[in-house]
Amino acid sequence: MKKILFLLPTCVIFLASCIPPTQELESLAVINARGVDRLDNGDIETTLLVYRFDQQTPQNFTTVSGVGRTLKGARETAANNINFRASPGQINTEIYGYETAERGILHFMNGLVRDSRVSDTMNIAISTESAKNILTEENKTNIDIGNFLESLINKEVDEGTLPSASLYTFSSTYGTPGHDPVLPLLDTMDGRPNLIGIGYFQKDRIVASGDMTEATILNTLKTTIKNTPLEITVPIEPFVDSIYHPDGSDKSELTVELTVVKGKSNIKLLDINQPLFEVNTKIRADINETSIIMAFSEEKTIHRLEAEIEKKLVSLLNGILDKSKEHLIDPIGFGRYYRINKPSGLLTDEEWKEILPDIQVDFNIDIDIENYGTIM
Repeated sequence: MKKILFLLPTCVIFLASCIPPTQELESLAVINARGVDRLDNGDIETTLLVYRFDQQTPQNFTTVSGVGRTLKGARETAANNINFRASPGQINTEIYGYETAERGILHFMNGLVRDSRVSDTMNIAISTESAKNILTEENKTNIDIGNFLESLINKEVDEGTLPSASLYTFSSTYGTPGHDPVLPLLDTMDGRPNLIGIGYFQKDRIVASGDMTEATILNTLKTTIKNTPLEITVPIEPFVDSIYHPDGSDKSELTVELTVVKGKSNIKLLDINQPLFEVNTKIRADINETSIIMAFSEEKTIHRLEAEIEKKLVSLLNGILDKSKEHLIDPIGFGRYYRINKPSGLLTDEEWKEILPDIQVDFNIDIDIENYGTIM
């Protein structure tokens, strides 16, 4: 019994020595967002948006930059510019400069995938300029760029106007033969970041881009969208009997602001020998606003508008297909359906690149406008 009582304090002391030293919050700087740019000389510049737990500082976030031969080296150089211990913490947004993304981002993303502290739900985005420019806008606007970017991207993804931008989605798409990723494209406007569209990737290299309308219609082929805003511009000629020109202006186009109540697509491979695909998309929508005052007193006006919107959306999808063939990319994922229907069930990226320019796709869109009225 005495031996047990003697050993008990010894065990407590031993176990206590195994506990890692605690860090006071006031001594930490938690990295919330990171930008990566590859410089002309091959060095890597990283820009970190960090949160500081300092009660004496009214603004609890700041940005620091560092340059190194490796991403880790650049991060350590950046950390030397603050008198806090930089902790990777929870990086919610990773941004790559456009020129960096043109060279390939897999090398940088491998570190994220291997790091157990990084959530696979974190967002990835591309800047039309350098990533540093996006993250340093907070110096001009005094807004929390880290939380702003996270909320901006998540909002568009949740609304369905933007395909998923998560690390998990990019990684899984990258690893799927016959399918290429897309990521949000950022620019700066009025001193703050702005989403302007999507970047198309050939595996880990960005090769083309599209606007937000293109991003939304592409997303209808990837997932079911609900309560999604969509702006479409169509010719005005079919509606000359239903519009008003109180200011006497001569306008050649009609812009329609819609809410897609529900949009869903189905993709089929009809012929595997001469690859022929059929894409059927069903959209239910409400009209919110038109750029010109219109009266929908006659049902034929609505049917004309539905037909014009369908033609415009088919044109957009054919544009995505042309872009896919030109750059040998497959953001829609036709290669997956081709592989599934092959007897062997096998397909390499190189094999699909040879087949892709010759595929034919029949896009069919059926839009049903449910709610409307006299729109201004």
